[in-house]
Amino acid sequence: MLFREKMIVIHQSFGTPRVLYSLRNRLERHNIHSELRIHRGKKQWTTCQLLVPKKEYPKALELLNRYKKELEQA
Repeated sequence: MLFREKMIVIHQSFGTPRVLYSLRNRLERHNIHSELRIHRGKKQWTTCQLLVPKKEYPKALELLNRYKKELEQA
């Protein structure tokens, strides 16, 4: 039987998920599995969440912080 690992939200944004797609590709390059969850609310608000496994959360958070610094410098 397969057990699903607990997933943690590493990043959440509203609107178009361009940054999430870029961050997801970066995580995959470092062999970190991620899931993208898109939810449309009652008032047509689109919420996008990027989830990573609990075991890989510290490494993914470090990559996220590096990515944010790169975006600020650009």
